[in-house]
Amino acid sequence: MRRPRAVGSVTVGHGVNEFFSIVIPPIIPLLVADFGITYGQAGVLVTVFFVMYALFQLPAGMLADIIGKERLLIAGLFGMAGGVLLASLATSYETLLVAQAIAGISGSAFHPTGMALVSDYETEQTEGKAMGVFGFGGALGTMSAPVIVGGVAAVADWRLALATGAAIGILVTCLVVYLFLTAEERAADEPGEETESTVRTDGSRGESKQSVRRTVRNAIDLPITPSIIVLFFITVVLSLQHRAIQTYTTSYVAAETGASVAAGNVTFFALLVGGSLASLYAGDLADRFDRMTLGIAASLATAALVAATLATTFLEGLPIELLTAILAVWFAVIGAGMYASYPVKNAMVSQQAEATSSGSLFGVIQTGSAIGSASGPTVFGILSTRWGVVAAFPAIAVVSVVLALSFGLLWFVAE
Repeated sequence: MRRPRAVGSVTVGHGVNEFFSIVIPPIIPLLVADFGITYGQAGVLVTVFFVMYALFQLPAGMLADIIGKERLLIAGLFGMAGGVLLASLATSYETLLVAQAIAGISGSAFHPTGMALVSDYETEQTEGKAMGVFGFGGALGTMSAPVIVGGVAAVADWRLALATGAAIGILVTCLVVYLFLTAEERAADEPGEETESTVRTDGSRGESKQSVRRTVRNAIDLPITPSIIVLFFITVVLSLQHRAIQTYTTSYVAAETGASVAAGNVTFFALLVGGSLASLYAGDLADRFDRMTLGIAASLATAALVAATLATTFLEGLPIELLTAILAVWFAVIGAGMYASYPVKNAMVSQQAEATSSGSLFGVIQTGSAIGSASGPTVFGILSTRWGVVAAFPAIAVVSVVLALSFGLLWFVAE
């Protein structure tokens, strides 16, 4: 990559963001018991987070172009830590709702800033690989949250688990600050290298009011081209598919095969491992091959693999160790297909980005991501209620086919 140290800074931050995003789900049964709430009310806690996350993506992206992406990214991570810490001290359900709202608003700053920074740092020849690394960091954060928060909650209580998560997040965010500073110093020492603070016009270094107004105008007057519209739709569909598969993998495996919930969780973990590794490799491929073709191939592969899970019913009766191993490999491959689309799509968005308005562009795109993330579990939750999870999960393959067609649509609208 062109600036690996700077991309590494954002990647570590991505891990923190994803970690904070899912600290509540591992302790939902404990919250239900402690506060005397229903599972529906507990689910609202997650919904509140993602609604706030969705509503503030675009404003965060525009603000990033005005005040500076790095500083907004850091402020957002510290804000998420504050929300999680408040949740650990909550004595009522209403306080938990407020804490989730704070975490969601703060978290909305990350993707428009982080992805825009990666786009600003890298060139068209390296942005796919950089986006793959970026996605890998997020996957590691996702995998670590259930282990750390769930693990501490199992041996102590949920309050200590959230406080521990907040403390770890704050420490790692401090590391991100250090990495940003050292990356900027190193870039400044190299001839021909520009830091993000030198290429943006954010008024932070005594620039004139005219420059600030120009930056605001660039952020607001973002040209919405047909390609950006299609990429927005791709992001919605991709996120819907992603969250639906993530949410119902454990339940599907247990219902379809009769395996234990523990075996289902092993399968879910394998899904994340396969996805994180694929994110790295797919990002490299996105720099060397046609991105639309890669997106179509990854989507169709995911569709075929998810639809084929209907065959898992024939695995009933196998020894639990063998059954778990087969499912782990199968879902690791599903994860690889699902996650491979992300760096490909993000590299396409990066092609459309300008340094002065990249935050606004990624704010628009990531609003689509939040919409898909919020709707996927709900849509397939309704289908699971009506048809049963055994029938609803393979139906996600239809979403993957729509995703493949959407990538194909880019051939007709690309400028």
